[in-house]
Amino acid sequence: MRIITLLTILLLGGSTLFGQCVNFARNVGKKQLGEFIHDGNYNATTLEEGEKAELYKTFFSGQNYRIAISKVDQLPNIHFRMLDKNGNVLFDNRDHNYQLVWDFNVESTQMLVVELNVLEREPKQKELINGCVAVLFGLEPSKKKRR
Repeated sequence: MRIITLLTILLLGGSTLFGQCVNFARNVGKKQLGEFIHDGNYNATTLEEGEKAELYKTFFSGQNYRIAISKVDQLPNIHFRMLDKNGNVLFDNRDHNYQLVWDFNVESTQMLVVELNVLEREPKQKELINGCVAVLFGLEPSKKKRR
């Protein structure tokens, strides 16, 4: 009986944390998209220092995109890279002072991989910090031609 109660608490607590991260993505992350139109997906989870995550997403040719990554303030920098299906690095934010917003387009429709790595604080601390990280995508609005 204790095991069932513990599992229930863990499951409910996990869904509450996930819900909090989705709210974080809606309230904080979506602002990072600026004038870009949100694709409707809230990719958010709790990560801790040193933890990595990957997100796979299909992008369509002829579209301009913005990726916007948000994190809670207490987390260290997020290192993110965009890779193609062959593992070629298309963007690495380490080369851009760990910026969390990047605008891009693709020449052909393809699936890309977003790799996230929450860096560790220097010097290393005994207690690891964790918090919400959100990855949102937006499409640039089409520019209407005037007649």
